[in-house]
Amino acid sequence: MRLPLRPLPTARAALFTVLFVVLLAASSHTTQAQTASALPKSWNDAVARLVDKIAAALSPGPVDLDVESISSLDASYVAAVGAALRHQLQAHSFSIASPNAAAKSAAQLQLTLSESAAEYVWVVQVNNGSADANLLPAMIVSVPKSDFTEAEPSEQSLTLAKQLVWAQPQKFLDFAVLQGSSPRQSLLLVLEATRLVTYQQSGAGWQLFHTAAIPPARIPSRDPEGTINVKDGKISVDGIECVGDPDLMGGLRCNAAKLNNRIETRVKISGLPNSLGTLVQGECRGEPISLYTAEGDWTQKDSIQGFLINLNSFSAATAGDAIQVNGPVIALGQEQDVSAARAIVHNLKSGNHEAYIVTATCSH
Repeated sequence: MRLPLRPLPTARAALFTVLFVVLLAASSHTTQAQTASALPKSWNDAVARLVDKIAAALSPGPVDLDVESISSLDASYVAAVGAALRHQLQAHSFSIASPNAAAKSAAQLQLTLSESAAEYVWVVQVNNGSADANLLPAMIVSVPKSDFTEAEPSEQSLTLAKQLVWAQPQKFLDFAVLQGSSPRQSLLLVLEATRLVTYQQSGAGWQLFHTAAIPPARIPSRDPEGTINVKDGKISVDGIECVGDPDLMGGLRCNAAKLNNRIETRVKISGLPNSLGTLVQGECRGEPISLYTAEGDWTQKDSIQGFLINLNSFSAATAGDAIQVNGPVIALGQEQDVSAARAIVHNLKSGNHEAYIVTATCSH
């Protein structure tokens, strides 16, 4: 039996929420078209036939679609078929009810993806809330399994790779690498609970360059949290916010951080309610990428798994293989401007705290 699991810290959850909401707003207009185009033509044709059957049975209005798969299809294809069906319904003047507040008058559509030996069989059952709902026939279409090969040439896969950047015995909260015009001008920032330490690249390693003190929090914490925002020249540690030069090389000016009340909207990761997660830049298969740890406790080795987010169902499916690390991941944050994340690992074998850049690459 595992020890108590790791909750997602409030500050990291709030940051993840803001990133997800911004990404959702930027991507919602294009995701449906991208998903539909990623399906084989025969699959899109089958979805169109299903919607024609629905339109013949129902008057245009709000619908609430639930998708279930009892087939061998990958979760990303299940999500793509559901997204294509929603897109086609909207093209036929149906509106999709909000998943958080489905209208009482919305017709309930249940899409079940099943299969036979030679075909994928898709069935839609309708409950429009009326007394004669049971009289509405199930709507069925099928596509040959041989058509699935149409998707293979353009299929993309997600690959994760980790690079060790720094290791030290003392715990640290965040780190950032500032690339210079030459290797000798590259800098490494390491944020500890009471100071920001800057190292300058020297050969294959790093040499101490500068240290700036951070005032203690009014209420000390056994498990402090902190982040570095190089772009804004800002760091934060347990309710203390410090600003400095763009490269944070000078003295720090620190004050109590302003309270920020945000409504959380999390992506659902089935079976991983207590892991650490973050979005990263870029997309794969037309879907945003996120990285999540496993759910082990602080005494176990860990892993980092890539997920692709379905913006229609607010859920995600695994993509590619996970990478293994020699201890629990204690912090995971988005790297700016690249498809990567910063991970801090407590190596159970050496006892060191290690900084990794985890890069997510989408390729054919």
